[in-house]
Parts: sequence; structure tokens; C-alpha cells
Amino acid sequence: MSKKNLSYIEMNTTDDFECFNFREKLKKAKKPYNYFKEIKDLDFEQLASSDRFFLQDFGIYNNELNEEEFMLRIRFPGGRVSNDSVLLIANLAKKYNLQIILTARAGMQLHGLNSNNILEVFNKINNSEITTFQSFGDNIRNITGDIFDGIGKYNIIEVYPYIIKMQEYILNNEEYLGLLPRRLSLGISGSCANVNSFFASDLYFALAKKNDIYGFNVYLGGKNTQIAKDANIFLEKEDLLDFFIAFIDVFNKHGSRIDRNNNRLFHLIEEIGIDKLKEYIQTSYKKTWQSKGETLLEKIDFNEFEKLKNNKYSFCYRSLFARIQASELYEIASWAIKDNLEIRFGTDQQIYLFNLIKPKVPIVHYNGNRTMLACAGSDFCPYSYWNIKDEIQCLPLDKIEKNSILVGFSGCLKGCAKHEHSDIGLVGLKSDLHGKREKTARIYLGGLYTFGESTARFIFEAIPLHSLKELLEIIIDEYEESEYEQFELFSKNILNTFSADFLALWFLAKFKTKEKVYLKKTSNEIDLFNGLFNKYSFVSLLDSNDLRNITKNLYQELWFSEDSNEDKKLKNTYILRA
Repeated sequence: MSKKNLSYIEMNTTDDFECFNFREKLKKAKKPYNYFKEIKDLDFEQLASSDRFFLQDFGIYNNELNEEEFMLRIRFPGGRVSNDSVLLIANLAKKYNLQIILTARAGMQLHGLNSNNILEVFNKINNSEITTFQSFGDNIRNITGDIFDGIGKYNIIEVYPYIIKMQEYILNNEEYLGLLPRRLSLGISGSCANVNSFFASDLYFALAKKNDIYGFNVYLGGKNTQIAKDANIFLEKEDLLDFFIAFIDVFNKHGSRIDRNNNRLFHLIEEIGIDKLKEYIQTSYKKTWQSKGETLLEKIDFNEFEKLKNNKYSFCYRSLFARIQASELYEIASWAIKDNLEIRFGTDQQIYLFNLIKPKVPIVHYNGNRTMLACAGSDFCPYSYWNIKDEIQCLPLDKIEKNSILVGFSGCLKGCAKHEHSDIGLVGLKSDLHGKREKTARIYLGGLYTFGESTARFIFEAIPLHSLKELLEIIIDEYEESEYEQFELFSKNILNTFSADFLALWFLAKFKTKEKVYLKKTSNEIDLFNGLFNKYSFVSLLDSNDLRNITKNLYQELWFSEDSNEDKKLKNTYILRA
């Protein structure tokens, strides 16, 4: 490794080599760019831990807990991909019996590969028009944009050409491949209405207008659990690439490399402040920028068919909660090739086809919930506690679909389904909070994600799976009885005017009593609760105004049960403790 690259890695660390996390030690030992030459000679049945880390930089994932199985992640810049490439993937998935998962970054994961075929599939994909490079690891992940970019009626600036320039700059770049302090997510939209919010991005270029010129406002430091902050910067479209290059350079130099739990861009901003970060970017950017313009955003509920600028139509092919079969993908690709349609993959985990002459389709397709984001689940991810794709069926899907409620369902607290950037966020866990170890869900409510106002708030710690549907129905019923046409407006004007502790108590009390009472704006939560539930004995516990205490008692009354002797023995085993 050259001294130049070494200085980049050592920037912002102590002199003690031992303080580096394991990945940083690997980067000092060998650049991922140079490691790539070794992949063709690897014994994929005998991988070292270092191999697993390096392989992620090229889109190959393998975990020590399941050494026999491999996964390949493919990046589609802006969600765009050629019909021939989709057909190639479909044929590979069919040949090797692979499971296909669509991601919330408009990419794709191929699961079910093994040591005998991973290299062959890797080479076939990367020798085509698409790539798996830098889709994992400490890299700029797949760059996302509005699904209707360049063709939708709400699109003002087509950003795909800029996405391609950005990807060309970072892809297989020896200075950056696998060498960033942590991953970076980037969203850019030239549309005033988007299918999904981009405020969970580390860097978000949002359509804006200043002095009658369309351009982009800059937002920094978002992630799955945080809203990106307004940087008070307006850029004209010609300046996007230069700003992007300066931004990457600054994060590479100044991002922390010690604690991987605290080295995202968000943490750098927390440490030095956004003004200092802008100062660093300005030095590298070497140009001046303007203060922010007016961000152009509106909330739109998109339909299955949408009329486009060219008077043709788009069609949203709904996946089964991000799952898609090889046969489906083959049929979609064949249809697109035959009728000269364009295929794109959305950040909502759906497949879109463009340039239909009429709003009708010749293929049979799943027509279920479109507003649900789901992580891969325990079938495919070692970090997930729930098999999300199956257990999502336990939710009130009809009510969610009817009311266009955005639900993010993650299988762990990493938040791949962006549960805190949702109307209702769910995290599937396992807990013994109620005595017996069982599947329980955390519930988050009230995200104001469209305009980047706030993430959803943590309301319930552990709702048993068997009661989850009923409790969610009570929450949705509360919304349906309100005057608001969108759940996000209901959150802003009703839910978020109450404390999180009160909402937990309110909905548990309704769950227990089955009372049909509804929230009203008030300056006194306790008086509202007393007035509607005063005939129940648990209200007496409110004398101390300790909402958490009464909520805890309701939890116990509703769900507490003892473990069996067999369960108690299992809980004391090493495996379960681990």
C-alpha cells in the first residue's frame, strides 16, 4: 500500500495500531483493489474471515454461521437495468435454483449460491452490463433515484446521467474501493414527488428552485434511524459531480475509523458539527455554493398504472414482499423485450415497466400490498430474528393496503426496512419480557418522512406475535376514525401531539378493554385518559402520573406467562445465551 493511501487510512486515528477495528487492520494490510486479483484462485470452501470481509467489496456475502451458502448483491444505478440483463439474471436464478430478493436500495440479492457456483455466477454477471462491485462493505452503495426519473409527470430534472457519472467515478476506484471509513448511501431526485423518501440517505440531493433556476438542496447525515439534516446548500445540476467528489474525499479523510458502531457520516456530524463538515467540503470543492433554495416536494399516492410525460403508461409489478421468483422475472424480461418496454427496480421493492401503450398488462401478477418494506428475514440473514417474508402475513394487510399506510418491517435493529422512516415501523425480535421467550415486535409510530421532519417514535417494546395483528388494527382504526386522508397527516396532527408513553398506555388500554374511544387534541393527557377509562381498576395506578408503571402492569396482565421447565433449561444453554 502506498504512503499516500496509508495517510488516508491513518487520518483521524490514534497512533496505536491496536485501536483500529478489524476491518481497518485488513485495509492497512491489503487494499481491496489488489485483493480482487486473488478471487479467481480462492477455495470458496475454505474461506478465512479476512476473505469474507474483502469479498463483500465485490458483492459476495458469506457468513461463518452458514459457510455453505453464498449471496450475491447486484447494483442497478438509479434502479435502471437493461431487459437483456434482467433476462440473464432470470436464467441464472432458474439454472441454479436461486432465491431473488429485491432491496430497498433498488438493487437485487441472489440467495442460495454455493462454493461450486458462486464464482461462475459472479463472473457472468460482472462480464455483462451490470455489476456487483461495492454493493456491500465500506463503499458508496447503489445510488438511488426516483423511479419515474426522466419520464414521470412530476419529474423536472432527469438525474440518471449524473448518477452514472458518480458511479463511474467511484466504481473500481483504487482510492475508494472498500477503503471508506463506513458505507455511504446516496439518493438524488429531480422529481417533486417520489415513491419513497430519500431522507434516510447519508447524502441526499433534493429537487429545489432558487431564483427561477432548478437545482438541488443538499441534506447530510441520514441513516435508517435518522433524518438527513438540511445543509443550507443549493447546487445547480452542473455542480453535482464536483460536490459529490469533494464530499467523498472529505468523508474518506475525516470519518472515524475506530468504532464501527459510531463511524457513519451521522456520527461525524455529531462530533464536529455540520458547519465544520461544510468547511472541509468547501476546501476540497474549491468553488462557492449558494444558500439553499426552496425544496420542491409533495406527497403523492401513486397508482398501479401511471400516465407518463410521453402519454404512455407505467405499470407497477408488485413483488411478494420483496420476493420474486425466477419464472416471474423471466416472464417480465421476455414481455419487456417483446414489447420494447423499459424495466426499472424501485426503492419500494417493486418492479416497474414503462412505455405501455394502454394501462393493461398480459401477465398474471400478485396485486397485494405496495406500501410494505420488508428486510430479507431469517431465511436469508443471520441477524434477523424473524422470517419476515412469511410472518408479515400476520399483519392486517387489507387495512394497510386500503389506507396506503407505509409500513417498514425489519428483522433486527439494523433497520434494513427503514422502520423509523415509516407510518408504522416494526422490528421483529425475540424476548422473555413477558416471562416466556417468544417472538415479539417493537412498534414505532408517526414518522414524518416525506418532508424529512422526524423519524417514527418508539412506542411499544415487545408485542407478542400472536397479538400483533389485533393491536395494529386498533391503531389503524384510530386513524380511520380521524378526519385525515393520509396517515402521515394523522401522525403530525394527532399522534405526535401526545407523548410516546401516553400512546403506549392508550392503545394497550383499548386492546384490553375493547373500548371504541378515540384520541382528541388536549392539553392534559391524564385527564383525557381518566375521562374515558375511569370505570376500570387499572386507572387507579395513574395517581402517581407514572404512565410507564400502568403500562407495565397492562403488559403483565395481558401477556405474562411462565416458561415451561424445558424452556427454562433451554434458556440456560450456551447457544441461547449467545
